[in-house]
Amino acid sequence: MSGKTKYSWLVALAAGIGGFLFGYEIGVIGQVLGMESFKTDFNLNDASTQSSHVAWVTTSFLFGCIGGAAIFSVLADRIGRKYSIISSGLFFAMGGALQCSANSFAVLLAGRVLSGVSIGTASMVVPLYMAETAPAATRGALTTIYQLMITFGIFVASCVNSIIIKTVEDRSSTGWRMALAMQIIPSIFLVILVYFIPFSPRWLAEKGRHEEGLEVMAKLRGLSVHDQTVVDEYNLIREASEIDKAIGEASWGELFRGTNGKRMLIAMVNQSLQQLTGINVILYYSVQIFQAMGFDHADTLIAFPLANSFVNFIATFPGMWAVDRYGRKPLLIWGGLGMAVGHAGVYTFLTLSSKEGSQLLAWGAIISVYIFLVSFASTWGPVVWSYQAEIFPLRVRAKGTGFATVTNWTWNAIIAYAFPFVFSALDKQPSVYWIFFAFCLGMSAWAWYFVPETKGLTLEEVGEVFGDKPMAAQRNTHYVSTDLKPRYSTNQMYVHHQ
Repeated sequence: MSGKTKYSWLVALAAGIGGFLFGYEIGVIGQVLGMESFKTDFNLNDASTQSSHVAWVTTSFLFGCIGGAAIFSVLADRIGRKYSIISSGLFFAMGGALQCSANSFAVLLAGRVLSGVSIGTASMVVPLYMAETAPAATRGALTTIYQLMITFGIFVASCVNSIIIKTVEDRSSTGWRMALAMQIIPSIFLVILVYFIPFSPRWLAEKGRHEEGLEVMAKLRGLSVHDQTVVDEYNLIREASEIDKAIGEASWGELFRGTNGKRMLIAMVNQSLQQLTGINVILYYSVQIFQAMGFDHADTLIAFPLANSFVNFIATFPGMWAVDRYGRKPLLIWGGLGMAVGHAGVYTFLTLSSKEGSQLLAWGAIISVYIFLVSFASTWGPVVWSYQAEIFPLRVRAKGTGFATVTNWTWNAIIAYAFPFVFSALDKQPSVYWIFFAFCLGMSAWAWYFVPETKGLTLEEVGEVFGDKPMAAQRNTHYVSTDLKPRYSTNQMYVHHQ
């Protein structure tokens, strides 16, 4: 990391705490659902209601995610990316407070919905903000910080929960209340840190705050506002913004027409397939899955979630390293194949283990789960969020990112709600892994044939990959400034092209 780019990394890390909240939430609820006191307090031991109650605890959060992503796909343009991320932190704190103090199932679900609104907002806005502030050469790595922070949040939550499980009496509600209350702490950090980071320079350009936008761009690049590289980059952003304004206000229908329709289809399919890998089944229901493999309750509640979250976290680093070196497309292709191998291994070893009664073969299934996690965390986990945030033009970027994110959370909710019923209907047999295996093979083929490469391009240049006309062909008037000054300067000019 050079001195010139250090500030961009710090800004991305601060915004990335939004991803940490998401990860912490996943890590918390996976283990809380296995706590005896939680199951007793919310009637999860009753066989007649267990599946539906567990499904509602998970999907109420996901319904909130859908709402948050939808609402802030509009608000992110109005109040800005920065204030949207701050709002996410405030919602998460309120949701955590309701959950940890809940004395009824309804209050618990209300807290879950509020936390979901927070994470839906963050999942849509944080990668968007990162993409709009990152240099083209490192945009892939910077935007994958979001996924890295998700995996780090899962790991930290697993560690904290494991300490609570070991030190607090299992029959006492203090344990699950402490676990859920701890969510409030990182949300406070998010609000404080994001308050001090700059607005997105592209959002500032959209709002006509050009001198401020130039200053932010210069600071992000570690250069002077008089540096020609900074001036040229900001002028390109300003040109795109002014062309958008000349066209008029963006509509939702615009997302589904022409080259934007192609982008929207790719983003929606990518987000759908990310959920159809089966990742959140493993994250949400890891305790139940490992118990079905025949392992002890103590191992399924502490040891395996810790190992899962650690592997998930460490495996994100290779993806961050590779995404700007080899590109988005190769990672998606190879990641799908790797996940398919993992699912095939889980099915094979669990089937053989159940027939022969061998615990050793069940360990083969555990290793296969880790193959899946490594493949996901280094490819489809980070790349889908990074890719989505960089393919839309500025005028519809928030709307397009928001709509694609809603697609992700909708599939997440469907799978999370359906899995307990499907798993029970299959008598907890491993047949379900063949479904995920087929999707993983299919997503490799999808990436090979339909996902264009965007590595190394500025956000304004990405449009040409999807069939947009080059910038010069879109305008009759070209804004140029060879000496654009910081705030309060008026030394700007327009050069008309014949």
